Amino acid sequence: MVKTTIEYDGDCIEVDVSDEVAEFLEQDRKRQQAQDRSDRRHLTKEPFEPETISGKLSPNSYDETYAQVVHKMELEKLQSKLEMLTEEQRTLIYLYYYEDWSMEKIGQHFGISKMAVSKRHSKVIKQLRELMET
Repeated sequence: MVKTTIEYDGDCIEVDVSDEVAEFLEQDRKRQQAQDRSDRRHLTKEPFEPETISGKLSPNSYDETYAQVVHKMELEKLQSKLEMLTEEQRTLIYLYYYEDWSMEKIGQHFGISKMAVSKRHSKVIKQLRELMET
């Protein structure tokens, strides 16, 4: 894990990210610097609006990069929160979301009714939401 600073809408936060995310951010930063140099070379010396400059210096690709980093961080957080569940809860989540089993089939696996599986599923999802908010 590598500490990096992410700036978005004027706010800076320092976060731990994986090496591959850090490398991606560094490549994107270098690409942005090259684009900024190119933009400065191509600007005319005529008067211009400040909005025009800010539009050229903050391309939409930055928002995409930020979204990708946030998504990766959320996935890592979810993975760590899944590890906090019991083995039975993790199995239920795995069978339902990864193996695409029906509630009825999961109930047969655990020896309970599909209604009981549904209630457990709701409880686990609620628990995960609460864990993700902390």
